[in-house]
Amino acid sequence: MIKVAFLSLIILTRIQLPHVHGQDEQIDIVQLKGPYLGQKPPGLIPEIFAPTILSRDITTERPAYNSIFSPDGTEFYYTDDGKSSIMWMHIENGVWTQPEIAPFSSSFSENDLAISTDGNTAFFRSWRPLGNSDEPEERSYLWFSKRESAGWSQARLLLIDNGPIRTGYPSITKRGTLYFPYRDGQTIGGPDIFSSEKVDGKFTAPVSLGSTINTRYSEGDLYVDPNESFLIVSCWGRPDNNGESDLYISLRNKDGAWGTLTNMGEKINSSGNENCPTISPDGKYFFYARYDPKEEVFNTYWVEAEVIDRFKQ
Repeated sequence: MIKVAFLSLIILTRIQLPHVHGQDEQIDIVQLKGPYLGQKPPGLIPEIFAPTILSRDITTERPAYNSIFSPDGTEFYYTDDGKSSIMWMHIENGVWTQPEIAPFSSSFSENDLAISTDGNTAFFRSWRPLGNSDEPEERSYLWFSKRESAGWSQARLLLIDNGPIRTGYPSITKRGTLYFPYRDGQTIGGPDIFSSEKVDGKFTAPVSLGSTINTRYSEGDLYVDPNESFLIVSCWGRPDNNGESDLYISLRNKDGAWGTLTNMGEKINSSGNENCPTISPDGKYFFYARYDPKEEVFNTYWVEAEVIDRFKQ
């Protein structure tokens, strides 16, 4: 089903074919200047973000999603599912550049980017071969790239518990803990949300967040607050969903335990599918993606992050 091809629940298992790297058509956009691609900031009602760049009619194009800014706000990344690539834009001479394939991307399908809070490490999922084969992997793995003086380094396979891990949609915190949806013998449903601590420069074995987060339904795309005080995750098939997938929030208790997931309500969730949650590095805006089944359109929305505060009361 094309309408859900971009979502973590589905792409955890789909096979990706290589794309032709570097062959991009320019998007017909005016010069963009200023923070957030020069877009007018929203209020407490969600608005479509950068429609000329990100909005997609699935009858003619594949979706754009997973939109994030670098911590300093001078770079913007998103996934273009039509090119099966992570795209980037950056400020050059005061103007945002045209979208192009990110420097660390390969000729194989890649998406679900997360950037460390210091801006120096990019984590993403990829179907590129693990060995010398020219064929894409059947399942995706996590890879990473480091920012160096000359730019982003060549991507390397991420090792967790001394081995590669089949997963996607990572979220990284200030102290270096990595969160991600994952399937293994410990899962309650599938996929569930796990975390991996970084100890002495290495990521430890994945640990489930437990039954307050993970259910017999599916938990996928997620954002974890850099201070790990709350998380937002897309959940599929739950009886209180407005659509196929809704966004839910969990607050972390003083004892470190995660609280029960709460549906973020009709202001955020619709009869469509909501996914790809993130909050701008300055903490001002909440971004997420929505598929509207009636209009057959993917849009990225943004809203003042103040909408999250009501869940903290």
